[in-house]
Amino acid sequence: MDRYVSEELELPASEGQPPFTRADLIFHEVDHSGESFEARIFLNAPDADEHTPTTSETGFAGYFYIFGHGGCAGEEGHCEVPENPDDTDDLRLAHPLRPATKPVVVTEALRALTEARFTVTVVPVMPGAEGPRRGDLLFFEELELVTYD
Repeated sequence: MDRYVSEELELPASEGQPPFTRADLIFHEVDHSGESFEARIFLNAPDADEHTPTTSETGFAGYFYIFGHGGCAGEEGHCEVPENPDDTDDLRLAHPLRPATKPVVVTEALRALTEARFTVTVVPVMPGAEGPRRGDLLFFEELELVTYD
């Protein structure tokens, strides 16, 4: 996808105390088989795009980078990711195209919110000769908000 906008998420409730000491957005099963890009994360900014300034005033919360593989150049089957073996004695490294997990610390951006519900927008941005450009590069399975006391 060339931009992701989440359903509304809810901040943890607080009773006069700071509700968390740290907050992370965790992106699970991120595909990195294509081109490299920067994933810019905004809160309550569903219209954010590659030209939106990365400031707290625009809802910018953080970023992660994908160093992409740029597609497959190997023989047929070379880039097919095998299922993880159930053998706990198998010490081989995982296949290099296994999807990644990308945690992003968003503590300050969440603390700055004035409402209990918020959305997350992720914009995949690639550099270009004429400036940043958005691409159909962002693929992941799950977004999780994790807070720590």
